[in-house]
Amino acid sequence: MFKLSNLRKETKNGWTYLVCDFSVTGRKSPFDEDTMWVAVEEKNADMLSDRVYDPFVLVPVILGMYYRQNVRIEGNVSPRLYHNMTHYLMNIFNRFSDRTSPIKLSVGGYDVVEDGPSNLIGTSISCGVDSMVTIYDNYINESDPTFRINSLFFVNCGTHGDFEDKKSYRIFQDRANLNKGAADDLGLPMYLVNSNFHAFTHRVGEQKIGYLAIYSCVLSLQKYIRRYYTSNNLSYDEIAEFSKLSRDFDIAEYAESYMPHLISTEKFELVIDGCQYTRAEKTERISDWEFAQKHLNVCNAPAEGGHNCSCCNKCMWTLIPLEAMGKLEQFDKVFDLNQYRKHAFKWKCRFLAHYGNDSMETSIIRYAKAHGMKLPPRPVVLLVMYIKRGMRKLRAR
Repeated sequence: MFKLSNLRKETKNGWTYLVCDFSVTGRKSPFDEDTMWVAVEEKNADMLSDRVYDPFVLVPVILGMYYRQNVRIEGNVSPRLYHNMTHYLMNIFNRFSDRTSPIKLSVGGYDVVEDGPSNLIGTSISCGVDSMVTIYDNYINESDPTFRINSLFFVNCGTHGDFEDKKSYRIFQDRANLNKGAADDLGLPMYLVNSNFHAFTHRVGEQKIGYLAIYSCVLSLQKYIRRYYTSNNLSYDEIAEFSKLSRDFDIAEYAESYMPHLISTEKFELVIDGCQYTRAEKTERISDWEFAQKHLNVCNAPAEGGHNCSCCNKCMWTLIPLEAMGKLEQFDKVFDLNQYRKHAFKWKCRFLAHYGNDSMETSIIRYAKAHGMKLPPRPVVLLVMYIKRGMRKLRAR
């Protein structure tokens, strides 16, 4: 059994932590950590509430389903979150993978977060394409204060690397500094959120279940946040087409069109945003926005200081559509276009080779074709991929 207990707040080294003990009975623990925690800068300590265990529900439950362990929470959970978890979310988690199994979730009782300002409407700022479009639609182009973003959040829970890797925290800090400059340009406050959820989730797979850690971090701030936009990966049509390929690979891609709204409480609403666009359409939507041309940061393997490497797969997801629409030069402040041109051909070949089998790469190629981009012919693609496989085998010897 996985048990969570002793929920408390602790302050040290300029951060305030919401912490609970995490113990395993009946088997050896598969994890190195014996606590789970979320932290904010000490000046924001009041944003955390130790009244409910809501931030520590999602990750333990899906881990329990992978490890076939019931989950016991020795304290209160919001009634709505508990209801949605036991009626709907656990079923989604179970369908997500052949490795998950039904388990029992038990809690000590039910309560809601104490009254707080509850006046923040937020979203994550990563300065990636998905994040930028959410900000563009719900801040730049939104005037209704009921829906308009008024705060930004930057979270450390796995997207910057494994918890045990010291470099991951440096990457988090580098990216936070970049994004703080972007938030200042927008005139919005940016809140930092740290955690150790990725000490647990990467044991199953960061790509598989890491989004649940992001949602958990946001839930920890529901005393202040009443509405939070989470940016999607795929369009509605792409989810319908490719969700089976995302099974046991990426829970967000698998279920993001219907899962996030279930991760809400009596005081907090989580909203999926951006499913009305493909990734390439999002790139086009912000392509003339000067802010994006100055701050866009999409990289999977960031260079020193957190800047775009301009030659990884995620950079290519953005740069190929920009080339197709004739707007590469507008982004020369954030991408090294010489690096892009050096590597673009092989990536176009790879995307063509994966066409129909990878949701994002299929989307990019469809957009490029629709905009008349000249792409490598099929025989060339096959030859390039054959040579690439051969070189990989030689290096492995």
